Amino acid sequence: MMQEKREKVHQINGIKIGYTEKKITSYGGFSMLAMFFKKVGLKAALNQIVPIQETSPNAMKAEEKILGFMTMVIAGGRRFSHVLYLGNFEVIKSVFGLRRLPEAGTTLTRYFSKIKNQCEAERLSEGIWRYLSKIIDWKRIKDDWLSFDSTVITRYGEQEGAQKGYNPSKKGRASHHPLLAFLNGSRMVLNIWNRSGNTASKNNIIAFFEASYHRISDLIRIKGVLADSGFYDESFIQSIEAKKLSYIITAKLYSTLQKSIYEHENWTLIEPELWISEINFKHLEWEEAHRYVIVRQSIKERKKALGKQLRLFELETESYRYGVWITNLTDPPIDVWRTIRQRSNDENTIKEFKEDLALSGFSMSQFYATEAAFLIRMMLYNLLLIFRTTFLPESEQTQRISTLRFKYFIIPAQMGRAASGKWLRLSVFSTKLRLKIQAVLKAISLYSIPNSQLHCS
Repeated sequence: MMQEKREKVHQINGIKIGYTEKKITSYGGFSMLAMFFKKVGLKAALNQIVPIQETSPNAMKAEEKILGFMTMVIAGGRRFSHVLYLGNFEVIKSVFGLRRLPEAGTTLTRYFSKIKNQCEAERLSEGIWRYLSKIIDWKRIKDDWLSFDSTVITRYGEQEGAQKGYNPSKKGRASHHPLLAFLNGSRMVLNIWNRSGNTASKNNIIAFFEASYHRISDLIRIKGVLADSGFYDESFIQSIEAKKLSYIITAKLYSTLQKSIYEHENWTLIEPELWISEINFKHLEWEEAHRYVIVRQSIKERKKALGKQLRLFELETESYRYGVWITNLTDPPIDVWRTIRQRSNDENTIKEFKEDLALSGFSMSQFYATEAAFLIRMMLYNLLLIFRTTFLPESEQTQRISTLRFKYFIIPAQMGRAASGKWLRLSVFSTKLRLKIQAVLKAISLYSIPNSQLHCS
């Protein structure tokens, strides 16, 4: 009878499979992040950043819930229920210096759902930016392009703001359509606003531009504004010009603009089967003419040619694709083209944000709760960006978060005691990786935040 009550022992190739309650984790590499987070005072800052007042004396602190959420995202979680699979919570709590961690997804969804309106979401966003602006080394950036983009996030369910609109990957599906602002060269994410799925790209762009510009105008020299065709709007352009900024914005190929391009004859060959030129053009409803830079590529000879065809003149121009940008720069057309090509940084950042930090995940029924989860991941993205550009070898500073996850963070480790105190022993057999981890830990230990006024604990 006693044997029947025992668990059946399974085997594979003569190896018995059993269980242990030893303090073992799959995420020993989190120790590097925990050390970095302590250096930049993240734990102490979170209680001031998050505008949620807990009434219960037994409630978890903001630092415990937000760091629990962050660790789940870094580990690759895509929904709140994945918090259950972080493994041994005791090790993670000890490493990050926490008393408690959320052990159920509902703990986090209830917490984020306390952000109920735009005012509270803005307070969270401003609190995050005040903190980030103190720990970013602005001397390393000095100047950069302020860049804008939007993305479509498909939703499955009855979430607030999930509406049918432009959705290239899932036509007819409801979505959210957030706005994002970047520093193009340094790849910092400055701002994110959630929006309903049925809004146009340019909806609220002027207010978003003003808010994003205000965040960095006193910190670095802004080279100008980069944006895609969704923001091709005269009012937006006038807002940029009012601040005496340069801009390059992808133009929408309206019929009158297509006609001007079709009739244009003065082209300069800059690469095989690639020509560049410029025109001055004024839309009938716009107040004044603007400069446009145009690139024309042969579809037949350049298989990966980007741009659009002139649909009104498709029979005559079917061999070419065109890229068209409106700008107030006086630089030669080829320099304008080279500058706007840097917008691929933003597309790569959005891709990394979506795929590696689950931007499309963690959706809740309340609109501003979902925005709050966006904002926490925006903060996390920037923290990871600082981490990799400050402490990792130069060859790894542009590697994706997903690559760093498997290289540095998912490392088996065991916590135990010795005469000298507690130890977290990482299971690392590669001498090269050991040396890298030691170098990272040493660099973090010697690191001091750029702004000495920030108090770390």
